[in-house]
Amino acid sequence: MIELATKAENYAAEKTSEVMTKAIAQAYADGYRDGYKDREGEIPVDLRDNKTEYVDLGLPSGTLWATDYEREEGEIVYAPHGKASLYNIPTLEQWEELCENCEWELGTDFHLHFDEARCVGPNGAVLRFGRTGLQEVCQMSDTRDVFFWIKDEKESNNKDAVQMWKVAPNCYKLGKSVKEFFSGYKLPIRLVRTK
Repeated sequence: MIELATKAENYAAEKTSEVMTKAIAQAYADGYRDGYKDREGEIPVDLRDNKTEYVDLGLPSGTLWATDYEREEGEIVYAPHGKASLYNIPTLEQWEELCENCEWELGTDFHLHFDEARCVGPNGAVLRFGRTGLQEVCQMSDTRDVFFWIKDEKESNNKDAVQMWKVAPNCYKLGKSVKEFFSGYKLPIRLVRTK
């Protein structure tokens, strides 16, 4: 009788282990597939507060741009490229699409200084890029210009970012380019997503 009880216990332990192993393996596979589907559909997941608002400019790709820079407690978030790249920041192609398909205007304040760049989409919607500057080491610099990171996968300490500026003091022309900056500098984060 003792031998039967021991065999029953061993059998139960073996079967329980098999069932648990299969259940955990299935949960892992389901989670992996769901994560893959989210990435495949480019569904951005904001794990913080999900308060980012987007504007549809009528771009051919269907890309939506965040209406503002990422903020914490009302202040613009400045981050090195490594941290910024964890978010759904724009690619070079998305930036180029924005430049090619939209009209750009220069906003000025009452002192006639460059205040913001305004991007008017094909559907008439407006996207504003206020001046931000960037943080080098512990200080702000180039506060007259607009900056934000874009995706950059190359193996280098320098990463691509957008820079916009007023071309000359008495000129109402906006300069726009993609430049390389040291990846440890802190620039603002602007998000994109697809419809």
